[in-house]
Order: sequence, then structure tokens, then C-alpha cells
Amino acid sequence: MQVALVVNAYNRPQALARLLASLQQAAYPAAGIVPLIISIDRGGSDEVRRVADNLAWSYGPKEVILQKQHLGLVQHFFACGDLTQRYDAIVYLEDDLTVSPVFYAYTSQALSFYQPDDRIAGLSLFGLWFNGYTQQPFAPLADGSDVFFVQVPYTQGLAFTRAHWTNFAAWRHSSLAIAAPSMPLHEAWSRFDREDWFPLLAKYVITTDRYFVFPRVSHTTGWGDAGTHFSQASRFFQVPMQRDKQHYAFNPLDDSVAVYDSFFELQPDRLNRLTDRWHDYDYTLDLYGIKSRSNLCAQYALTSRPCHNPIAAFSKTLWPIEMNVVDQVPGVDIHFCRTEDIRWDRLSRLQLWHSNYEYFARGRTPRLTAVLKLALAKLLRRVRSH
Repeated sequence: MQVALVVNAYNRPQALARLLASLQQAAYPAAGIVPLIISIDRGGSDEVRRVADNLAWSYGPKEVILQKQHLGLVQHFFACGDLTQRYDAIVYLEDDLTVSPVFYAYTSQALSFYQPDDRIAGLSLFGLWFNGYTQQPFAPLADGSDVFFVQVPYTQGLAFTRAHWTNFAAWRHSSLAIAAPSMPLHEAWSRFDREDWFPLLAKYVITTDRYFVFPRVSHTTGWGDAGTHFSQASRFFQVPMQRDKQHYAFNPLDDSVAVYDSFFELQPDRLNRLTDRWHDYDYTLDLYGIKSRSNLCAQYALTSRPCHNPIAAFSKTLWPIEMNVVDQVPGVDIHFCRTEDIRWDRLSRLQLWHSNYEYFARGRTPRLTAVLKLALAKLLRRVRSH
């Protein structure tokens, strides 16, 4: 399939130049044609347009689109996505990213492999390493594939086929987009700013029971430049990128073990493939302890929250966290219990926080002297900057 590169730009010329340089250095098929479209929202700096115009793109046609009116983040994203009507698929990149040298091989192979599966909503290029609700580490189970599946998208580089985008657009223009969700939805999605397309795409994925495909090793890294989302640059999205791999191994969704819901919790039917202990139960996983009462819909739960009368209990020692249940590591940090027996009092919330903190910090808590030194160093930096 012909995969076009679509870059969203506005008023960060240095960021755009950095992204375009990484695209120039990437590998593309020798006999292929790779179109590049740079879409610039109206009202951006003239320097952004000069950077786009001056780029010599030797891998195919280059087009610079100057939007006729200011669209803002949401409508500009939709305008870029609508370019799927001109191409078989697109890679959508915001200007605060850079790509790996082999991102195109991964993207084109993954899009082709998963194209027949309507349950796939799109492709991520970012190797997601954290739970988006807690910012704590997220480690998908290894299953021999170069990808895993999560029931949420992510913003650090996306790819859509024409069918992916058509399905999303049809949902977005229907009454389903404003209806109450039919599946558990984290409360955080209701708190996003209206000027953000990410929550709407996430709601589509969750409520239609679809998945995004994520690489285990990232093909983009995020520079977190100051802009709409960040008042100052953030290094949180910097990750190691794949450098040399040209051929990728994919498991069909039905064959993969690494399949996660919108809370970054393993789907129960996939855990059942690793242990037969819970086959006869209607249960959900809540190992991060972030599902609210209304989102715990099953009769039983495997949860890090304290509970009354646990049926079984396990430690938090092995990585990934699910392996403590699979290997039945004895302990008191994870409980299998009736959902109605979960405790929700303040002391229980403190116990949950402490259990997660110790696990994800791997038992290494900072000493008071280190905390004081860090505070002093930050204070000195602020003084010197003024």
C-alpha cells in the first residue's frame, strides 16, 4: 500500500526542522514513492512555512498545505486524517517528534498485516512504557511478537489506513459520539480540554471495542517542546528507538497474549491462557488499582486494592505484574476477591498507594538526604536562572 507521511505544523520552526531532518535520514523502499504532506495551520510563524518550502524531498512528491483559516488542534488533526481519502494510509506526525531510521518498514508491514482486522483502530509508532493514568511503568507480556495491543491510542505518532479513518469519521459524526459509553471508561477522559482530539479518539476505540497496535521498541521519540500542552519542555516522552530492524514479527490479535484494556490491564481471557485457576469466574483485572466502583463490572476482581475475605492473595515481586498471579507468588499485595468485598476507605487507598509505589520503584525509596539535596539543587538552578 502507498503510505503518505503527514506532518502537522503551526509555530515551532525548530521542531519542524528537527522532525523533517529525521524523516530525511530514514530508510524507504528503493522502488517506492513516499509522498510527504506538511500541513500548516493558519496563524503560524512565517519561519515554519520557510522550513517546509525549503525542504528538498527526494523520495516522492512533497506538498505544503497552508490552511485557509485557523483550525486549532482538533480540526487540524481531522483535516490531516482526511488525507487518507487520497492515499491507502498515512503516518500522522506532530512536529515535536523525531522518527527512527526504520519507522517506515515497521509501519508499512504492520499496516499491511493488520489491515483485514476491523477490530484494529490504528497503529502507534510510540513504544508506550507507562500507564497513562498513573505515569507508572507499564510492561507488556512477551509473546514472541514485535507488537502488543491496548484499547487506547497514543499521541506520539499514529498511522491509519483509509478504512481505519473512515470508521472513526463515521462514528464521530453519529449520535454514538455523544452517547453514554457502553463500556468502562476512566473518569480522566471527561476532564480533558475541549481543544484536544485525543479523548475523542480514545472514546471511539473504547466504546467500539477496538485496539491500537503498539511497537515493543519505539519508532518515534517525543521532545515535549513548549506549546499548547506544555508550558516548558518535557523529557518524559523520550524513549530508545529502533535503529536497524527491517523485518517484523506480528501475531494476529486472536493469537496474542499481550492484549490490554483501556486501563492498561490484561484482558481476562488472555490471563486464562497462562493459568487455568480463574476459568470458572467472571472477573476483571485491576492490578494498578485505578478502576472506580462503577468501572468494576464483573463479579470478581484481581486487584491491588485491599479487600475483605480474599479468595487468594499474591505478592508484587515479578515483572510484569501479571506474572505474580500466573506463578502464584505468595504475598498480600494482590487479591482475588468478590468485587463487593473491595475496601474503599482512606486507609485502604493509602495501602494501595504504598503497595504500588514500592513495586514500581523496585523497593528503592529515596533517602531523606537525597530528597533534601534534590530540593536544594532545584532551588539553586532557579536562583541562577534569574
